[in-house]
Formats: sequence, structure tokens, C-alpha cells
Amino acid sequence: MATAAAPTAPSIDISSYVTAVTLTQQFEELDVTSMGQSYRAFVKGLETAQLQISFLNDWAASQVMTTLNAAYGQTIAVSMVTVKATSGSTTVSATNPSYQFSILVNNLTPVGTGGVGDEASSSITFTINSTVTVSPTVAY
Repeated sequence: MATAAAPTAPSIDISSYVTAVTLTQQFEELDVTSMGQSYRAFVKGLETAQLQISFLNDWAASQVMTTLNAAYGQTIAVSMVTVKATSGSTTVSATNPSYQFSILVNNLTPVGTGGVGDEASSSITFTINSTVTVSPTVAY
């Protein structure tokens, strides 16, 4: 996973810090039921999407938390490649596509969780602020 440069944030690859990622896409359901129908009918409306990332915190220069802090309140571009569970390949293909979108950095958990002897971690859900583009050929 990589973030493209925001006005004040560098472009970094945070793959080595990510422990889990969930990309969720959903269309609103618009009710188009008319009189005389015996069932509800719906069509798709506007799409919403979210990106949830769990990662190990790193406050070093140009790393996870300094980049997110610099991007706070801004929209930044994200490129993400899923990794197939069966082979672990990061090669982009039809069965292992890349995803590109922009996120609004609208919340941070700079301290995160962790106790004595634990690695500090955070889990943040970002609002996706653009169309999610899926590509079998574009690598970041």
C-alpha cells in the first residue's frame, strides 16, 4: 500500500507496517416502489466507500504517523494491491488487481493501543473521497 503525495505529505509505502486492511464499497438503496406492487423495489443510488487500516505505529520522519499528521484534514491519493492468500504474490493481475482511490484523512489515532512490552498500533477508518478504480495491470 502506498500513499501518493498530498500538499504537505510525502509519498510513502506503508506495507511493512500494515497488519490488516478492509476496503468496503456500498451503494445507497433508493426506493422505487410504486402503487400496486406487492414488494419493495430498489435501484442503486450514490456509492460510498471506506478503507479501514490496522497498522503498527512509527513516528520516524516520513513514516506512518508523521505522514498522516501532515495529511490530516486533506484528501490524499492511495494505491493498494491486494495480496492473494494462496500465493502471496504482489504481482498485479486479473486475479490480484490493484485499487486506486483518494481518502479523506478525517481522523487519526496518533497514540493508538499497546501496553508495556507491546508494539504500538492503530486502526483507522477513512472515508473514500473518489471513485474506486480496480485495475488488473496498474501497479503503484
